[in-house]
Amino acid sequence: MATDAKTGQPIFGGGHGAGLRSVGSYQVSGHPFITGSNDLDDDMVQMVEFPYVSKSFTVINTNTDPTHIIRVHFQSGSAVTAVTVPGHAGEQAILDSDDVIARFNYISVPAGNSAVTFDVKCSKFYISHSISGVDDLSYQVYAELTGILAGSMYHLTGSGVTE
Repeated sequence: MATDAKTGQPIFGGGHGAGLRSVGSYQVSGHPFITGSNDLDDDMVQMVEFPYVSKSFTVINTNTDPTHIIRVHFQSGSAVTAVTVPGHAGEQAILDSDDVIARFNYISVPAGNSAVTFDVKCSKFYISHSISGVDDLSYQVYAELTGILAGSMYHLTGSGVTE
């Protein structure tokens, strides 16, 4: 190993692992991750959390009634108590007046096994719906994950996410 002539210290101490801007992490096939729920309730938001940063993920709305549209967003909403547990166990109330909903900072996924793929890096995202009186909606998630630890991901906020 090469050393600095004055200090005797290694010039390169070895790799530090892949980071958020490691191009190769996004070029190779991702590690598979599959989850879902059949317990999304009216005016509630659930978090889906990944153990590693995503390369991409797909949300499938498995509901058959065409009125059972679900929403995907990257913030839980400013009026929502912080969602810290994924799925039904951590769900919180969300209103149509909340910032991410009122400002249309979400993508709708129609019912009928419709799918939307997000080619983004993130460590978590949120799913909600607002069909009055309808509980137990279902969805599935398939993700391609990088080898980058989820803790490396920065907080998503700002224009297009909450504004």
